[in-house]
Amino acid sequence: MKSISLNKYGPIISDKEVGDEIFSLISEELKKVDKVEVDLKEIKSMATFCAKQIFGSLYVSLGSSVFFERVVLKNANNDLKMIIKIGIQNALEN
Repeated sequence: MKSISLNKYGPIISDKEVGDEIFSLISEELKKVDKVEVDLKEIKSMATFCAKQIFGSLYVSLGSSVFFERVVLKNANNDLKMIIKIGIQNALEN
């Protein structure tokens, strides 16, 4: 399992370019390893469009069961988990 820390992007992820970079980083690692741990320790919040851009896109491309097997969220506070769930839901609606 590869661990990716998002600390350098925090404390708030709200920029489309940053979202693109994070999505690419996770996607590239998923091509190399079975499981990626995304460490959100220093991330306090995230724009819902960034959550959709990153995690929603991954969820749609991988499928629900594979997403939860291969993408592990570490150190995410409850607010951040809710934002990520909303991002995934928004991606599914589009």
